Amino acid sequence: MSNKVLGLLLLGLSRAAMAATVIPATDIPGGMTRSAERFAVGSYQLVVSPAMTISPGGAYLTSELRHQTNEEMGVGFGFGAGEIGFNFGFNGVWHLMPDSGNQPAVAVLGGLYLNRIDKQNWFALRLAPMISKAYTMDWGRLTPYAALTLTPSFRLGEAQNGFSTKASMGTEFNFAEMKGVRFWTEIGVGLVNSEHEAVLGIAYPFDELAG
Repeated sequence: MSNKVLGLLLLGLSRAAMAATVIPATDIPGGMTRSAERFAVGSYQLVVSPAMTISPGGAYLTSELRHQTNEEMGVGFGFGAGEIGFNFGFNGVWHLMPDSGNQPAVAVLGGLYLNRIDKQNWFALRLAPMISKAYTMDWGRLTPYAALTLTPSFRLGEAQNGFSTKASMGTEFNFAEMKGVRFWTEIGVGLVNSEHEAVLGIAYPFDELAG
């Protein structure tokens, strides 16, 4: 009887170990690099954000073109690549509540991506509620923000699904003398099937593209 119990215990441990190794970090590397606050309606931003990921680890560079279509919604197309793989996809941001008085800005990002991580290809859905609050400084604005990213993923060519969760916390810097250029520093903490990461970001505005 004890041998059977020991055998079942070893079988359970081996299956748990296999499950832990089969399901990798399946979310989108590169961070959020955005607050919940919208930028100027009709304008464009080119965002570049280098990152360092941990487990799987490596350098990662993301670029994205963002467009604020109206006061309630913005859209973006991005591409990222690095030592652990690459991704590209589209996203939309719904601005639910503006930053006003004591009320923080609240927004939700949703996106569709092709994500390659550790030599595995995934179709990923991204949902990320976020919150931020801007503070006026002598030199411009300081905007702390936080987001919780949920990413269900479906492996291409394999009957395998994944789900990842990551908490992101960062600060946006908007210097008055730099005419709309924004900077970000951000830390991402992997909670479920997700890598930890440190991210920097810069956004250059192209308001003239609005015509």
